[in-house]
Amino acid sequence: MKTRWRGGWLLIAWLLSAPAWAQDAHYWTRQFGNRAWLLGGALLGDPADISAVYYNPGALVLVGSLELELTGNVFEYSRLALVNGLGLGRDLTTSRFDALPAFIAGPLPFKWLGRARMGYALLSRQGFETLLTRRDDFSGADLLGVQGLEQLSSDVRLEHGVKELWAGVSWAYPLSKTLGVGITPFLAARQQHANFLAISQGSGADGSSVLATVSRDYRVQHLRLLAKVGVSYQRERWALGLTVTTPGLGLLGKGEVGLERALSQQGFSFQGPERISNFQSSVRARFQSPLSVGFGGNVVLGGTTVHAAMEVFTRVPIFRLLDSDPIPVSGPERVLGSDVFYGSEPLVNAALGAEHRVGDRLRVFLSVHTDFSAAINLPNTSTLLATSDLYHVATGLHFPVRTSRVTVGTDLAWGRQSTQRFSDLLSQTGLPPPSETQRVHVFHATLIVGITLGLGRNTDETSTRPDSDLEVP
Repeated sequence: MKTRWRGGWLLIAWLLSAPAWAQDAHYWTRQFGNRAWLLGGALLGDPADISAVYYNPGALVLVGSLELELTGNVFEYSRLALVNGLGLGRDLTTSRFDALPAFIAGPLPFKWLGRARMGYALLSRQGFETLLTRRDDFSGADLLGVQGLEQLSSDVRLEHGVKELWAGVSWAYPLSKTLGVGITPFLAARQQHANFLAISQGSGADGSSVLATVSRDYRVQHLRLLAKVGVSYQRERWALGLTVTTPGLGLLGKGEVGLERALSQQGFSFQGPERISNFQSSVRARFQSPLSVGFGGNVVLGGTTVHAAMEVFTRVPIFRLLDSDPIPVSGPERVLGSDVFYGSEPLVNAALGAEHRVGDRLRVFLSVHTDFSAAINLPNTSTLLATSDLYHVATGLHFPVRTSRVTVGTDLAWGRQSTQRFSDLLSQTGLPPPSETQRVHVFHATLIVGITLGLGRNTDETSTRPDSDLEVP
C-alpha cells in the first residue's frame, strides 16, 4: 500500500516562502546627491544645491546657484549572515559588491520662467541583485517518515532582484524672498524578479531512489507616477522645510509567473503530489508605494551647519503584486495559487548631520540616520532577511578642484535581530531546525565619489543667502 510523503515535499515551504533582500523594505538606504550621502539625507530644510529637486522642491527657487551634479561612483559592499543557519557553528552567509548607478541632476534655465525655477533629476531609487544558496545532507533511518529512506541531499537556490528608476522635473516659485514652494512629478519604472529552485535526492540501501524538484519564478514590470511637494522657509542662519511624497498612481503593469514541481521515485512505497508545469505570461501587475511626510531644518552655528530631518511613512495594505490564475490540480490540493503579494508597515526615520568649514575651501561632514524596515509578514513570502532595522554613520570631505567640487566619503550601515522565521520554515519541511531562534546580521559599506560641475550657474535676486553660506568658494 502506498502512502503520501509525510515530509510534504522537502523544502517546499522554504521555497514558496522565499526571502527578499533587505533593501526592498527600507526607504532610506540610499541618498541622492553628493552632500546628501554625507548628511544622511537630512536636507529637507535647505538642501542648498540641486538635490532640492528630490529632497524639497520648494527650496529649489531659494538656492543661490544651481549646478549640474553627478554622483558618479558609488561602490557598495553588502554582507548578510544568518548565525548558525547551517547548524551549530555554521553560518549561512551571502555577500556582494556592487557599483551603484549615478545620480544626475541639474537646472533647466528656460528664459520664460520669470521668477520661477525648474530642474531635473535622474536617479536609481532601488537597485540590488542577490543570490542565496543552501545545501544539506542527511543520513539515518526512515528520513522524513519515508520507510527505507537512508540518504538525502537537498539544494536550494534563490535569486532576487529589484531595480527602480525615477525621472523627475521640478517647478518652484518664490512666494517671498524667504519662502518657496515647489513640486517634482516623478515617473517611476520598476522591474522585479525572483527565481527559487529546490532539488532533493534520496536513496535507500536496497537501491531505491527518489528525485524531487520544485521551481518558482516571477517577473514584474511596472510604471507609476508620483510627486514630491515641498515648502521651504529660509532665514540667513536657519531654515525649515516640509515635504509630502504622494502614493504612486499606476500607469502600466505586467508580469509573468511560473511554477513547476515533479517527483520521480523507484522502490519506495509512497505517493508524491501531482506533477505541475504551469507558466502564465501577461499577468496583471500592480505596485503601491506609501504616502510620506517629511520635516526638517538646519541652523548655522559659527563655522558649522547642523542639519536634522525626519520622515513618516504610512502603511501599504497587503495587495497582489501579481494576480495570476489559480492552478487546478487533482487530489486533496484541488487548487494551487501562484499569486505574489506585497505590503509594508508604517515607520518613522530620522537623520542628524553636521557640515563644518575648515578654512575657505574644505568642508567636513559627519552624520547618523536610521533606516528602519517596513517589512510585513506576507502570504507566500518570507521577511526573514528584510526585518532588520539598519543604522547608518556617514563621513567625508567636499572640496573644490578648479571650477568643480569633489565629494569623497563613506557610509556604513549595520543591523541585527533574532528571528524564529527560519526555524518555522524548516519545521514545515520536516527538517530539524538548528535552534529555536537565529540571529540575522546585516552590514553595508558604501564608498561615494561625486562631482558638482560649475555649469548652469544662475544666481539671481530670489536668493536669500550670501553664496558664502551656500557653497564652497
